[in-house]
Amino acid sequence: MCRTPGAPAHGFVEGDDFKYGAQVYFKCNAGYTLKGSRVAYCQLNGSWSTHHPGCVVEDRNCSDPGAPLNGFRKMMADTALMNGRYARIGTVITFFCNNSYILSGSEQRICQENGEWSGKQPICIKACREPKISDLVRQKVLPMQVQSRETPLHRLYSSTFNKQKLEAYPTKKPSLPFGELPPGFQHLHTQLQYDCISPFYHRLGSSRRTCLKTGKWSGRAPSCIPICGKIENNTLQKTSTTRWPWQAAIYRRPNGVKAPSHRKGAWILICSGALLNERTVVVAAHCVTNLGKITVLKTADIRVVLGKYYRDDDRDEKTVQNLRISAIIVHPNYDPILLDSDIAIIKLLDKAKISNRVQPICLASVRDIDPLSDDLQIVITGWKILTDVADPSYKNDTIRMGSVQIVDSLLCEQQYEENGIQVSVTDSMFCAKQHPTAFSNICPAETGGIAAIPLPGRSSPELTWHLMGLVSWGYDKTCSLELYTGYTRAIPFKDWIERNMK
Repeated sequence: MCRTPGAPAHGFVEGDDFKYGAQVYFKCNAGYTLKGSRVAYCQLNGSWSTHHPGCVVEDRNCSDPGAPLNGFRKMMADTALMNGRYARIGTVITFFCNNSYILSGSEQRICQENGEWSGKQPICIKACREPKISDLVRQKVLPMQVQSRETPLHRLYSSTFNKQKLEAYPTKKPSLPFGELPPGFQHLHTQLQYDCISPFYHRLGSSRRTCLKTGKWSGRAPSCIPICGKIENNTLQKTSTTRWPWQAAIYRRPNGVKAPSHRKGAWILICSGALLNERTVVVAAHCVTNLGKITVLKTADIRVVLGKYYRDDDRDEKTVQNLRISAIIVHPNYDPILLDSDIAIIKLLDKAKISNRVQPICLASVRDIDPLSDDLQIVITGWKILTDVADPSYKNDTIRMGSVQIVDSLLCEQQYEENGIQVSVTDSMFCAKQHPTAFSNICPAETGGIAAIPLPGRSSPELTWHLMGLVSWGYDKTCSLELYTGYTRAIPFKDWIERNMK
């Protein structure tokens, strides 16, 4: 008879016969491995045949999960596979994909105490990162579909073989996508469709882009820019009540400006400018410089107002936008004595909100107006700058307009010479007089206004308004139909303007 063998720590004994020749079995609890003999015999001398075994923590491991197809894996530092096949508990493996492939599944997996890997074995999928777009662009993911393309070989098969033989040589179609992608990625052959959120913008770039095997997108990145030169319900015959959405009212602080009819400390309307995009207004340089000098005014002393219709600031509507300025760029060739190159760019700190009341005007090019004909009808728009707030008509005074006709520069110089004034009309200027029969309620020389011209589109007969020039100088104090006013021509400065629009 043998004594009770006793159970090992973290284990137990099976068998309750302790007589000579009897056997007992030692076993360990889950998570432990037996160290020593599993069986013991009761010997004639009353002792057991084996020393007391022990239970030790299992030295578990995880089998190698392998690398995903078209990808690879990396282990944390100081860890490696045992025998090239097993990983110890706690080992971390990170998975990566080759170029143009995206990981679907767990990026990291950890060898757990139960000998299993955490997470899900990842796969590498052909995919494209969604291209970045602006807030003005609407993106739509189109349903997955196979794009049908025919090659000359298709036509050869169609003409040579019958339908049965053609079916024996099918064109390989791309397989449907499998596996989930992280946010911001799309499967191979996915098509994205683009349009503009606002009806006041039009799209540039591709309307559709397809995810390619290279991981890039076909076509060109879309963008939305404001539609220029459009006016609702406008004809040249009925323009007295027209709102000109690109007209920018340029205000200046009254420092050094005599304005007895204005409230003390109030901003003074001094000129008009033309909105070219959400952050750019073009204006005559003399409006943003000290009189007779090239010294540029401080941006804090100039303010731009868009969407304005009434002359009286108290009648400004909710649609009016008061915008701060970030920079004033005067043309480097501006001559404050001759008013040559009398043009400047105002960069807006606040972005203009495009609407039916605020829209840019188009820039004309030489090919749009070539040659510059004398019978070209140009529309001048602007507010009456010199006005008295006590005038009964002031409250109802609105933006004014009128049509002018270009006159020969030599005739312009001759007319001024006959009136005792010496002027030089340069290549950056043109002279014009009021149209004798067209509607007009404006005296161009006293408005600081802008000159625009309607032109038919290249692919549509619909008229689009283009900037022709800016009121620069004049000596007409009687609003005579015969006296000429000098304008800065916009076309020679088109390249300079566009460089500063970016």
